[in-house]
Amino acid sequence: MADQSQHPPVEDPDNVPETICDGQFNVSTIGGLATLTFTHVRPDPSAMFRDARLDMKSIVRARIVITLANLAALRDLLNQVIQAPDTPAPPAGGPTRH
Repeated sequence: MADQSQHPPVEDPDNVPETICDGQFNVSTIGGLATLTFTHVRPDPSAMFRDARLDMKSIVRARIVITLANLAALRDLLNQVIQAPDTPAPPAGGPTRH
């Protein structure tokens, strides 16, 4: 029997960019899925260019939907990284087995 712990190789053919999300975040769950929503605080461009004032707003920059099993794996990985920040973190989580 094949090893169930093997994962397919990781590729990034579209060179997905990193997005800074230095604001509030939220997690909501529906059924077996969790949606992580991340924001970044930046000035409202209308107020900045129209009135020359900085009217700061939290802008949603990313939403990621994952399974609850991968949310738990993310929690465990974050706990590990926080406790030992100088140790490289191994990959975590994985695809749903059908």
